Formats: sequence, C-alpha cells, structure tokens
Amino acid sequence: MATWEEYLATQQSVDGVQFTWNLWPHSRVDAQRLVVPVACFFTPLKERPSDQPQQPPLEYDPVLCQKASCKAILNPLCYVDFRAKTWVCPFCNQRNPFPAHYAAIAEDNRPPELYPQFTTIEYTLKKATTMPPIFMFVVDTCMTSEELKALKESLQTALSLLPADALVGIITYGRMVQLHELNVQGISRSFVFKDIPERTKN
Repeated sequence: MATWEEYLATQQSVDGVQFTWNLWPHSRVDAQRLVVPVACFFTPLKERPSDQPQQPPLEYDPVLCQKASCKAILNPLCYVDFRAKTWVCPFCNQRNPFPAHYAAIAEDNRPPELYPQFTTIEYTLKKATTMPPIFMFVVDTCMTSEELKALKESLQTALSLLPADALVGIITYGRMVQLHELNVQGISRSFVFKDIPERTKN
C-alpha cells in the first residue's frame, strides 16, 4: 500500500497538479492563519503516462455546481446521493440535482467523472465557448545565462505550439516581479513589483 507522499507524487505525475497544501483549511479561522495561501500549480494539456488508464474526451459539457459564486465541476471527491439523484459540492457544500441525462446514474452505473482513477477529465464542449484559451507563464529568472538562453528557446517553442486565438501572459520573478505587457508594439513594457520587506514580530 502506497504512503500518502507516494500517492501525492503519483498524482502529480499523472495530472500535472500540485497544491501548496495537501488539505483544505477546516474553517475560516484556519484559512486566515495560513502563511502560504492555498494555491495550485497546474500543467495544462499534460498527457497521462502510458501505464495509467486513458480516458477519452467526454462528448458533453461538465456538470457545474449551481451556486453562482462557485461553479465547481462534478468530480470523484463529491458526495453523491444516488437515490435522490443529487451531489454535494466539496467546495461550498451546495446540494445540486443531476441533469436529466444522468437519470440512469446508480452506484454501479457511474459516469466517468466520478471514477477515482480519472482525476483529470477532458471534455469536448457542446456549448460555444465565449473566451479563447488563456495561458500564463510564470518564470523564475534567477539562473545562469546558459540556462536563461535555454529557457527562452523553450518558451518560444511552447508559444509556437499554442492555438492561434490563445491569450498569453508572462510573469517573471527574480529580484523583482514583472508582469509583462505583450500587446505593445516596438517597445518592451512591464509592470514592476519590488520585493516586500520582511516583517518582524515585536
């Protein structure tokens, strides 16, 4: 049986997802006491390793939480009441009914998005998307000139592989954090944020 650390390492290699914390805060007070906020590092378009079960894209739209301020997607971590045909959002605790095309759902007849081994699901959307895909590159520039040159080449390759309508942003950080403005022709323009001095408790 795998340890918790081994499980997390496996999930990171399968899904390309790594969180700053492995557990959600239990209360608002716990959340406010966090020194490092809950955040997620995500690798978009990551291919699953060949030794993992391959799930083809689902040919329907994802089921969303009905709470207007949430909109989380149905996933294996949701509590499902198969008798009442409802599911509970793990983020906001909203109880949601399943749509009509889930009428046959049962404990032994689950949709793919409820199987624990499919922690990442790809959907082929039926509704037209209103926004193009967005890619944000966050780059650490504290490296040698050779590494920086290799990084620039990798970024150029990655940019060339993105869809033509994609929106792209670049944030670099070293001694300062820079948010680069890419739509300015002929000049290099960025917003610069200087280091915040460390605070000491008195």
